[in-house]
Amino acid sequence: MRKRLIAVPLMCGALLSLAACGNYAIPDSTPPPSQAVAANPFEAAEEDAGFLAMLTHEAASADFSESGERLPFPYDGGEFRLDYRFSLSGKMDTVGFLLFLDGQPQPYKVNDTTAEYEYCHSFPTAEDQTFSFLFEPVTGSTGDTLTLTVVSITNPDFQPDMESTSSYGWYHKTLDSCVELKFNADAPATHSDLPPVREIFSQSGVREEKATAQYVENELPKYGWGGVSMDTLDSGIYYTFSYDGGIVYDNLRASAPVPLRFTMCGTAGTSYSIAFFLDHRPVKFDESTCRSITLSKGGVMELEAVIDPDKLGQFNTFYCVAVPQGGASGPFFKTNSILLYKEN
Repeated sequence: MRKRLIAVPLMCGALLSLAACGNYAIPDSTPPPSQAVAANPFEAAEEDAGFLAMLTHEAASADFSESGERLPFPYDGGEFRLDYRFSLSGKMDTVGFLLFLDGQPQPYKVNDTTAEYEYCHSFPTAEDQTFSFLFEPVTGSTGDTLTLTVVSITNPDFQPDMESTSSYGWYHKTLDSCVELKFNADAPATHSDLPPVREIFSQSGVREEKATAQYVENELPKYGWGGVSMDTLDSGIYYTFSYDGGIVYDNLRASAPVPLRFTMCGTAGTSYSIAFFLDHRPVKFDESTCRSITLSKGGVMELEAVIDPDKLGQFNTFYCVAVPQGGASGPFFKTNSILLYKEN
């Protein structure tokens, strides 16, 4: 992985509006058995004595209508520039950002147009910083209005060098904010300088199954989704993510093939893009960096893959994200980060 540490100038003045905000704290113990996240993943820490930092981020140059609604940013072709800013109070080593255009992982540069495209850039933390995302859209046609989801990830540079980690995934808390791009031109048909995408799966596939009472009433609660019934299944979005049939919080020895299973169900018609990340960079699933799914009433979408240990390094950070797609209003999800390791 090539994550660039970017030095950016301090921002003068205060934030006038907060598009995304919350508190970040690293807990002292292993989290309870749940991968579910609240609408604001930081809110539970606001009254926690272990509070470490508060992070906000948003577009720095948005235009608004007379009624106060934020207008889409126009895309007129070539490389798009989005001025952005974040504010931090408290203790945190670095902050990284992931971008998703209509749910698809979007590589970008920061400030310098001669820099390389990367999926995650890392910033040294200061109280207030401004910078620019620069990218050629990976999707979009003239007339489209697409959502760009900007996701902050805390301390992306942290990765333990030993197997005995504790609550590792809680170092990579996320906070998402969205803007819209109105396409007055088509996105480039080809991209010659995108980062290479690693292939770590020996097999992968997607299928849809019917939701059963056993899945809804027994399986979902194991992953933190309590109180869901067959009658209320359509009133929210729910997911599970397992490694070799179990929940993993911290680390997993990958000396043999590792089967993965991601499931999602809920409000019919909601579309999501699912992507698997290794060291903060998407890996190939089928022939792309992500897989689009649309939920149906009474159905469960299942994505399965097998990690080939021969395609891993000694230590790798791994997680999965689910990003709303096609204008869907569902929440953004990230699973716990885990450390995949090989024994010497």
